[in-house]
Amino acid sequence: DDTIFTVLNCIDFCVTVVAYAPNSTRSLQLLDVIDLSLPKHLQYLKDRTNKNNSKNHDREELKIIEKLSTTIKKKQWLVHQESLTQIFVEPKHDILIGESYKDSFGSSHSPPIVLGEDSMTTYINLIRWEVTAKILYGIQLTINRHSCITYFSNLKVLVSGCIALVLEENISESSHSVPRLHALAFPNIFSRAVIKLVERYLLTIKNQPNLKALTDKTNMGVFNRFYFLGKPLALCGTAGFLWAQLNNDNDIDKEKLKLTINQADLICQGFKEKQGIPGVSIGVTMHGSFVWRKGYGLADIEQRVPCTPDTVMRIASISKTFTATLAAQFVEKGKLNWNDKIDKYHPDLPKFLFENVPVSITVRQLASHTSGIRHYWKKGDPETDAEFNLPEYYIARPFPTVTESLSLFVNDELLHKPGTTWLYTTHGYTLLSAILERISDDKHSYAELLNDLITKQLDLRNTKLEYPDEIVPNRSRYYWRRSLKEGLRNVAYVDLSYKWAGGGILSNVTDLLLYANNLLQCRQTKLVSSDSNKQLLKSETIRELWSPIVATNRNNTSYGLGWMIAKEQPSSINQCSIPSHIYHTGGAVGATSIILIIPCSNNCSNPRCGICISILTNLQSAREIYQTALDIALLFRHVSSCSNDSKL
Repeated sequence: DDTIFTVLNCIDFCVTVVAYAPNSTRSLQLLDVIDLSLPKHLQYLKDRTNKNNSKNHDREELKIIEKLSTTIKKKQWLVHQESLTQIFVEPKHDILIGESYKDSFGSSHSPPIVLGEDSMTTYINLIRWEVTAKILYGIQLTINRHSCITYFSNLKVLVSGCIALVLEENISESSHSVPRLHALAFPNIFSRAVIKLVERYLLTIKNQPNLKALTDKTNMGVFNRFYFLGKPLALCGTAGFLWAQLNNDNDIDKEKLKLTINQADLICQGFKEKQGIPGVSIGVTMHGSFVWRKGYGLADIEQRVPCTPDTVMRIASISKTFTATLAAQFVEKGKLNWNDKIDKYHPDLPKFLFENVPVSITVRQLASHTSGIRHYWKKGDPETDAEFNLPEYYIARPFPTVTESLSLFVNDELLHKPGTTWLYTTHGYTLLSAILERISDDKHSYAELLNDLITKQLDLRNTKLEYPDEIVPNRSRYYWRRSLKEGLRNVAYVDLSYKWAGGGILSNVTDLLLYANNLLQCRQTKLVSSDSNKQLLKSETIRELWSPIVATNRNNTSYGLGWMIAKEQPSSINQCSIPSHIYHTGGAVGATSIILIIPCSNNCSNPRCGICISILTNLQSAREIYQTALDIALLFRHVSSCSNDSKL
């Protein structure tokens, strides 16, 4: 039996990889493996069927394998003949193997399920739930061998859909948000579905073994036996031992946290490998305490310097949150009002024009990206999110003062009438920092304000403005590539002094999490205590920063004052939801970053109750960093002792 189980493992592994990477070189190789594996297993089934008087489940399995063997042969010629030395790229949407499954297993029913990916929807609709269980089992085997696939988006959609299909849960046609499904795929749907399925099967067989024993790695033999029975409990072999312990309602314990960290580690590794990032630094806090910090890859490829949680990188537009915090401090002191016109504080500015008509801009409009001030393109140029292709993004000359950097844009016509449209603008934050310098005591520079009012207060020793010629311990090198198929390159030299306030700060994940937790405590301290020691802002002030002002061009996301706000999102798959959270991403020359905060509900007694996460990378235009951070934050939220949804 052990020998045959290994063959089944091999078959499931191969079929699963081919299913969501049909055009890769790996698929070609694994189809050959299937060709070698199937005959042996077929012969075994025939022998066993004869010896056991043709048991029904053996005969059924024999038919399935025979049909699968035939259809694999038919489809094999469709696989693109690539060079075997070509690197393995991310999966492509395809349903070739789905058609094979249809030929093999038929389609007993087609549930009303819409996943937003046509090929995946078709693939799932073509198969029966018994096959779904085997697919999931194959996915688990694949993850064991290639952990980086944990993050593949196709895999997450497939897992979510398979479990919904197995549990006969309907998904409304209006719920087609793939990112929302991705965020829910690990862990809450997966874990709860597994436990629900275990309980359903135990009731069927009228047996009540210890669930913890079932989910223990050392008891995988139990799953192996159930797998041969062809029952729904085969799903447990896929994920039960990974996830069951994450759904207890007890306080955090070491074992649950260890399991969570292991899964977060897989997600982060997958993110790094899929995006081809040289170095990734990540940190997570729960309720004000560091629970996980780790570095992946290299901070300097040429010198082979490892990337660590202490590696200092460009945080890019996360800098805007620091500037908004400084502005809020001046509001609390009565030196600034969000609703005042900016010329009240900086009368030397030229008059801004929209369609050749003078208009006024308020401080609030500056901080919320509704001022109409341009980003890196001027009026008449095509507006684009591809800022990395614009010459102004790569300015290499220094600007000794913030005032001098204003010359880049203050004489340009506004792109929109102030207060009417959300238009992301880094230059707007440069202007905001110039105002802060004007109204500060003794006309302090922006660098002095940042140091005196934030970094010194919180002892953020690695957070500072970037000066290219300054020696910065643990500073990373920065990289870019034209595509995943091309090699890494060093980025061009740039000087960020023209946009310090909007994208020119250096930091590491440790400092960013100390900063995030202080803001989290600021928001919640009013509710539980009067302690204001080292708090950067009052509770009502941070709540104003984190209140939506204008909808952005991202789904379900608004912008407040220096922060993105994502409201609670209902799940179309189960009773869970993605909680409200606050975040800011950043993209710089050679760097991509994020900071994300999930506050607790108003009923908690801990002022720092919540989850904070920060990820820094030394690759330009690293995609999916937001989804990675949210996935990992939700993992830790599900093992926290307080997981009430926040209401921003």
